[in-house]
Amino acid sequence: MMKLARPFLLSVWLMAALASAQVAGPGPLAGEHAAAQLVPGGWIVAEGRANAALQAGFPATAAAGFRELLRDPALPAEARHRVTLALVTSLLDAGELAEAENNLNSYLGPRNASYHLRAGLLASAGRRTAQAKAALAAGKAEDLPAADRGWWLFLQAGVADAENDFARANTLYEQAIGAAVSPLQRARLMLGQEQALIRRGALNEAQMANTRQTMERFPGQRTGYDAARTYAAALAEQGRAPEAQAILQRQLAVLPATERNVADQFRLMLGLIAGEDSVAGRQAFRQLLRDGQRPDTQRLALQLLARGAKTPGEREQLRRDMADLLGNPAQRAIHEDLTLARAQSELLDKMYAEAEQHARQLLELYPGSALKAAALGVRLAVAWDQKRYRTAADVIAQLRAVIGEGRERAELGVLLAEAFFRAEDYRNAADAYAAALHELPAVVPAGTLIFQRVLADIRADQIDAAARQLDEAVATPGFDAVSRWQAEWNLVKEMQVRGQSAAAYARVERLLAGGAPGVPAELRIRLMWLRAKLSFDNSQPGTTLQQADELLALLGKDGLADAALRTEVTSTVQLLKAQALLALKREADGIALLDKLRGDFHDTAAAQYSYLVQAGHLTQRGDLAGAQRVLISFVDTKEYRQSAYAPLALYEAALSLEQQGLDRHLEEANKLLERLVEAYPRDELVFHARLKQGDLLRKLNFFPQARQVYENLINNSGLHPDVLLAQLALADTLFAQGANSVVNYESAAAIFERLRDLPTAPVDLRAEAGYKWGYALAKRAQPAKAQTVFWSVVDAFLLDAAQALKLGAKGRYWISRTLLELGQIHEDAGRLDEAQRAYRLIVDYKLSGAAQAQAKLARYGAAGGAKP
Repeated sequence: MMKLARPFLLSVWLMAALASAQVAGPGPLAGEHAAAQLVPGGWIVAEGRANAALQAGFPATAAAGFRELLRDPALPAEARHRVTLALVTSLLDAGELAEAENNLNSYLGPRNASYHLRAGLLASAGRRTAQAKAALAAGKAEDLPAADRGWWLFLQAGVADAENDFARANTLYEQAIGAAVSPLQRARLMLGQEQALIRRGALNEAQMANTRQTMERFPGQRTGYDAARTYAAALAEQGRAPEAQAILQRQLAVLPATERNVADQFRLMLGLIAGEDSVAGRQAFRQLLRDGQRPDTQRLALQLLARGAKTPGEREQLRRDMADLLGNPAQRAIHEDLTLARAQSELLDKMYAEAEQHARQLLELYPGSALKAAALGVRLAVAWDQKRYRTAADVIAQLRAVIGEGRERAELGVLLAEAFFRAEDYRNAADAYAAALHELPAVVPAGTLIFQRVLADIRADQIDAAARQLDEAVATPGFDAVSRWQAEWNLVKEMQVRGQSAAAYARVERLLAGGAPGVPAELRIRLMWLRAKLSFDNSQPGTTLQQADELLALLGKDGLADAALRTEVTSTVQLLKAQALLALKREADGIALLDKLRGDFHDTAAAQYSYLVQAGHLTQRGDLAGAQRVLISFVDTKEYRQSAYAPLALYEAALSLEQQGLDRHLEEANKLLERLVEAYPRDELVFHARLKQGDLLRKLNFFPQARQVYENLINNSGLHPDVLLAQLALADTLFAQGANSVVNYESAAAIFERLRDLPTAPVDLRAEAGYKWGYALAKRAQPAKAQTVFWSVVDAFLLDAAQALKLGAKGRYWISRTLLELGQIHEDAGRLDEAQRAYRLIVDYKLSGAAQAQAKLARYGAAGGAKP
């Protein structure tokens, strides 16, 4: 049977595993980092999605998206102003004039040209010409973004229309259409012109009669067609829409096939008068989309059909129509528009696979398309919704390459950084945040980006880079005090976790010595607590005691506005002070303070953790039974049974029993672990409790039961990060049973071999598995194979410099055992020179077991000098 070394309370492996599983000790944010400031990403994507819906002809959907954005209290002020104006635009497009007016009246942003444009369009739609003219006078077209300038000309045309200056209005409408920045906007402006022409239709009775006579006198001629449209518009203006539709339908019925352009005009007017929500309107627009002579008119019909498709069923019908048209080569001119509209409709209905497929199709078939940015926007929304942040980052990079310089590109730079961060690609995230700082969007504070860059460096294991960036960023304008000190907190906490307590303490000391200007009182107090904790971690209990007293005096003098935080800080400082007193061997004072803490702050985390502190002190003193009693009394206290520390207390009580060593202690420890599993089945310690039960059963020589425990762990916890420990323990158990079973021995050897060769396993575990594989071979009288395996462990994990750097204390211990066994095999075979070389490696690399190796070398008269 293999004799396993267990010199400590816990094996090194299990201690390492528990470091991540245990509940952190209490403290004001003691186990936490300041949260990642991921504010921009969500609203940048949501705003882009809503804008895309508006451009695609889904104004009601766009309005819903903008309203949802405005409900977010974290939306930056500048973005809130922009989104409010976008909501007004979408409501205008949807014909919801009263709600658009209400939202514009609630607008709190600057009264700039963008505001005056929308105020003017609302006034024009409400036939308040004087207000529309006042809006034009208050703004300037050159102050507008390019996407709004066509609408400024459109507003001027509307005012001219209202003043019956039709020639000027027509010219301005054409100029507006010519100023469109995309085919989609061009179609919307054409639609606006057509709607304005219908509104222009007000005629008196005499004019109505004359127009009708002209229509009837010149059938089949341009004059007659124009008169028919004017007469239908006049009927619609008088509220006689059915008559207007009848006139247009009769004209279409007798229209020659050669007059396709006139047919388009009639169908467009018919659909607008009937409305996109009516059967007649949809039918007219569907025919216009299929048979329209000009692509611009077809795009206009497509937008109107999209705007009228308000339910999933209606959108599905529209998608079927678009699919039919996409299969028709004659519709090649609008294939891009159809493909994009199809993808956007699918995105609205969360048909992500189809939306992605058709957006990609547009990009692949038409790489130079004017709709490329919109198609990439669909792909970005799909990736973000599905949390495929790596894909989102790739799409954002493409989108930034398509759009020009400006606000949107800068905001996408922030979104790119956040996508990398969410994808846990922290190195690229840090670089992207740095780039975003050079192209800083107004809506994202510099402090947020600096904070995120430092956090990304920390998570990328670039602690030195994070510290350097934080030091350099102090002079950066816009790096606010709160973001800076929260970043400092994250950095120092990470240094503490990595065992760099001395460096962390020095940094906090330097920060607090500088006065911490602009830092909120609560954050300063937390940093003072952390300084005291770090001094304790650095084995300076006298300093800790002094700093704890200073902090308690400060709390008593100034206090904290937040009563809960004041209680938390005061209780945790008292706990830290008690720990310092115990470390200074002032046991009576320390225990008295722990008792006082439990009385004054009975319900706090510090009071609960104090039992573990006291038990740890008793264990250190050698009073294992006393430590066990303290821990059990804590768990048995009614109000503490659901404490976050209760599972850990049970686990440590079991360890105290294990250390006492008798079979009855081991059996009692097993029962405590079973209690832990049953009472706290979802706690992170359950896995390790089961693992420890297997170890206890082996110590009790209950190998079949231990094997069952390990197999259950492996089968039911396959994704647990420490499942390899269970596999290694199972192999140990099988080997222990292998004396009378070749099958068990071979199974154990196979597991040892697989773990040694597993590249994703920790190096220390691979070294241990390799040693045990070689040991198993040696015990089965296969010294040649064992020698080969032992040497492979030394060569792979000690002589390979890169792997040797990854060795921990545990791994170095198993390498030493490996070399001792290898040397013994050479000794037994009479190869004394090779045996001495094996022992000398132990001495040269300062491995554990050096004294035993020196004794071996001395016996053979060889010096065990250090490696030069």
